[in-house]
Amino acid sequence: MPRWRRGRSLRRSLLVAAVSAAALLLLVLHLHGPELPSSSTTPTSHFPGDLSAGDGAGRGSGEEGEADGGRASSSSSSSSGATCATVERMGEEAASRGSPEAASLRVRELIRRHFLLHGAARVRELPAYELCKQGFVLGKASEAGFGNEIYKILTAAALSIMLNRSLIIGQTRGLYPFGEYISYTNHSFTIGEVKHLWRKNRCARTYGRDLNMRVDNFENPTETNVLCSDWNSWKDPIIWFDGTTDAVGIQFFLKNVHPRMKMAASSLFGLPGSLHARPNTFGELMQIIVSPSQTVEKAVQWALKGSSPDIVLHMRMMSNRPVRARKAAVSCIKRAIEISHLMGTPRVALISDTPAFVNEIKQDISEFAQVIYFDYKKFSKSFGLEVIGNDKVCFTDMLSTVSQSYVVTSWEVSPWLLDLYKQPIPYI
Repeated sequence: MPRWRRGRSLRRSLLVAAVSAAALLLLVLHLHGPELPSSSTTPTSHFPGDLSAGDGAGRGSGEEGEADGGRASSSSSSSSGATCATVERMGEEAASRGSPEAASLRVRELIRRHFLLHGAARVRELPAYELCKQGFVLGKASEAGFGNEIYKILTAAALSIMLNRSLIIGQTRGLYPFGEYISYTNHSFTIGEVKHLWRKNRCARTYGRDLNMRVDNFENPTETNVLCSDWNSWKDPIIWFDGTTDAVGIQFFLKNVHPRMKMAASSLFGLPGSLHARPNTFGELMQIIVSPSQTVEKAVQWALKGSSPDIVLHMRMMSNRPVRARKAAVSCIKRAIEISHLMGTPRVALISDTPAFVNEIKQDISEFAQVIYFDYKKFSKSFGLEVIGNDKVCFTDMLSTVSQSYVVTSWEVSPWLLDLYKQPIPYI
């Protein structure tokens, strides 16, 4: 066959193959193409580990048809990689899929068993060969501000549970931080007592274990080992996880690359993708680690006036009177009331370290709810107390944290807790 005929035959064969492949592709797309979602008004969002099998279980009756449409297209929506949701949607998921009471009670029992085994009362009575093997976690705070500083101690308590170590609460000149307003658990040690026990049992001389301390500074991202190290393998007697001035630091262990660390963090804080199963871990820790003084407890009871609120709004760093934050807070409260289907006039508690801002926002909220808040001037007059200067700031800041624990841990009520900050806090 001439060369030019062979070339024409080859081109014809390639053209026929290309047309056939295109026709086959169009046929497959026509038969198995993706289904369109039944509704575009409320997009379905999925979180890692929280797929759509129970998406429609907890929604209201008015959304049943939309939920059915969401289930019909669950495979296509999950394959599209939609993993984001608005704050409102996350709130609806948390409310409709169940409450965290069961998870919190599980964590409460976990904390109780830990301190029964690793608490000071048992550990200080151990024989020398066992005590010298014991590990500790240090929590040390200053009096720079109760709301931030208490997280350093609560973080240390959480880490001690994750690592099966005992808790040390640091002192300054023999005094605990904020000791005038709160008392601390007897499950913890002081650094002085640990040094004494180490010398008494000759841990360094007999067992070759010097009382060393390993410091990990969370505020230094280039040096912290929170993500990449297995802290269970650290042999240092004392570990100090420094710089954790909020609830975020300890939850970074949920992203740790070592399965054992991630599992320990998940058992205490729940899985990040399961919003309906996240326990109130810090509330449970605060219950056992610190106790309010009689004055602080009296102030909380005085402000609540004998009954618990339905919704608690916590506001911080509002000294510049942000208008947008105030409008957002009012909108969130209305939305929470709507979702909760509250009967009668809802009770909304306002908690803030900026009393002037409370006086402004209560006017907006009082139009549709009963407002509860702590007025330190009225309280001090009622009980003959003199709260001035830095003590006033510390006292109101302390109430913002203690009252949250006091209210939120009442499972019979389980009020909404809305946090409003000037700057956003990352969610792990």
